[in-house]
This record gives sequence, C-alpha cells and structure tokens, in this order.
Amino acid sequence: MGGMFVYSIRIRLLKPEDGEDYMSPEERGFDTCQLVSRHWRITQGGEVEEVRGEGVIGCFPLLREGEYQNFVSEDDGRTFHENEEDPGAENYFSYQSCTGGGEGEMEGSLQFKAGSIQAEAGEVFDVRVAPFPLKEPQ
Repeated sequence: MGGMFVYSIRIRLLKPEDGEDYMSPEERGFDTCQLVSRHWRITQGGEVEEVRGEGVIGCFPLLREGEYQNFVSEDDGRTFHENEEDPGAENYFSYQSCTGGGEGEMEGSLQFKAGSIQAEAGEVFDVRVAPFPLKEPQ
C-alpha cells in the first residue's frame, strides 16, 4: 500500500566538545561551509527514484561550528537572502520533508561548498546520508 513518510534531517559542523570525530578548521581546511545541493536515492516497492536539486526545500544553510545561518533562494541558488522565518541559531539546521509510495529505504548525500557559495574557500564535498528505513512504526 502507498503511504506518506515524513522525515527530518539535522546537520551541523561539530564542536571540539563533540569528541573524537571533531576536526579543527585547520584539519578540515575551512571555518564555514554552505549546503549547495542534495542527491537522494529512494527505493520503494522495488522501484528506485533519484532526486537531485539545489539546496534543501529552498534553503542553503551556512554552517559554523555548533551553529548555522539560514539563507534562502527563490531562483535556484543564483541570489540569496537571509531567511526571516529562520535566520539561524545554535546547534543544528533541521528540515522536514516527505515522500509518497510504499515502504522502502532512503539514502543519499548533501553537497557543501567550503567557505560559502559567494566566498569560496575550497572545493565542493559530499557528506553521505546513511540509508534509513521508510516504514510504519511498530
């Protein structure tokens, strides 16, 4: 049976107190990074759908250690302005979305630009989003 599955993704740059996975700005090569695009692979009922696009739900968050500043674009990333409804905060950038169809699995990657989209400090890099199930709760 088809249904709708709602999911939430949270992202941030780690802080020193986050433990052994932390990398200093010198080790990673940048102080900030900005989300530029996403790629999802959604498998439901034996069918695979690939979804690619700019930002996430119109947002292009700029991450700093333990905080973010939220930018939005109405023209697919050509111009940006600060999101007045969610200008940023400490901790995580979080967004929610949904997918229709039957039970299955979703995975993918988020692409970030070192520095920012408007002030590059390095290359674009991918952050893998591990597979997670799309299924009804037990």
